[in-house]
Amino acid sequence: MAVATLAVIVFGLMFFYGQASFAPTGPSEGTSPTADVDGGLTRAAPLVGFPVVVPAGLPDGWHPNSFTFTAAPGTAELPAAVRAGWLTDDGRFITLVQSAGQLPQIQQAELGAVESATGTEDVDGTTWTVVPGRRSEVAWVRPVGDVTYLITGSATPDEFRALAIAAANGTPAS
Repeated sequence: MAVATLAVIVFGLMFFYGQASFAPTGPSEGTSPTADVDGGLTRAAPLVGFPVVVPAGLPDGWHPNSFTFTAAPGTAELPAAVRAGWLTDDGRFITLVQSAGQLPQIQQAELGAVESATGTEDVDGTTWTVVPGRRSEVAWVRPVGDVTYLITGSATPDEFRALAIAAANGTPAS
């Protein structure tokens, strides 16, 4: 009886403080978090130790919803990187990672494993290497000088192309 009383109190407090909810008809539509991706890229640029690009010309309906970075020098397990994410028009997620780490380190840190290439994609004359991503996702990887760009997520190949073009047309963060 004491355990049941304690459980009721704990769950009551969780609901009261917003750590749990009850929705017998399923999840409700809500708003997605919003992140200041452009500002994050600009503020992170001097902290990561490599040139950071702010993508230009992204599709109008994309919603910026995540940004993280790992400052330089990073580690072998987590090299210095910036990660910017968007929700596409149809609610799929897409992320652009920029890093100065070695490709195997970047794949391990961002994708959870180092996998062999499964193909290539040509985007406006630029070749991206396709590798397996997390879950059933894919990732596109492209080194440019000392920086490696990685695109991953649940987005469609056309949305990957749009982000690849936006990164190529991007402006240096300063």
